[in-house]
Amino acid sequence: MNKLLSTVKRLTLFFIGMSIIQFGVALYLRTNIGSDPFTIFTQGLACALNNMGLNATTGTANRIILVVLFAIIFLVQKNHIKIGTLICVIGVGPIIDMGVNVVSHFPINTYGYALKVGLVVLGCFIIAIGFSILSSTNVGVAPNDIIPFIIQDKLKVEYRWIRMGLDATFLIGGYFLGGTLGIGTVIAMLITGPFIQTCLPHGEKFVNFILNEEMVNNGVEDINI
Repeated sequence: MNKLLSTVKRLTLFFIGMSIIQFGVALYLRTNIGSDPFTIFTQGLACALNNMGLNATTGTANRIILVVLFAIIFLVQKNHIKIGTLICVIGVGPIIDMGVNVVSHFPINTYGYALKVGLVVLGCFIIAIGFSILSSTNVGVAPNDIIPFIIQDKLKVEYRWIRMGLDATFLIGGYFLGGTLGIGTVIAMLITGPFIQTCLPHGEKFVNFILNEEMVNNGVEDINI
């Protein structure tokens, strides 16, 4: 019974973290001064698909990318795939679209440039908070977020540098596909990784406080598929 309750709590916190992340992403989109690099890549794919005559939303493009990354990780190092990874592949797209609809009720496009830059920074911090909660549940993370951890395990380099390098790759690829590149994208590339590295320990403490358990590293089991 205690194990079932713990699993329910973890999944609840997982969905909360995922929703927080996508709210931050939606905030980027509404500033129109450049989204985070992965969203730029997602936007670029959606733009490319639309140019091909397909009606693709940002959420649809996101699902396509995650499915492809999921397949690659499954073939290369499938031990990183957990139930949360599958949930992200299926659920992130609709949550992005929902977040965009919620944020669209605010007249962000009428705000001054300085305020929009501030909202981009806030969006980065919101994403970092959400990710620190989501990853600390030990339920799993989205395929695109597994990649940095795989590289970190292999190279023993700090997360922030790996994340910045991958963000630069997504930025360049998304730009050439037709994503909206702006100062907000550059800001996101530079600060999202450091924000996440700073928030991860606090997210872990928060999750374990809610679960009323010891630190994940001290014996809490993963929720695998």
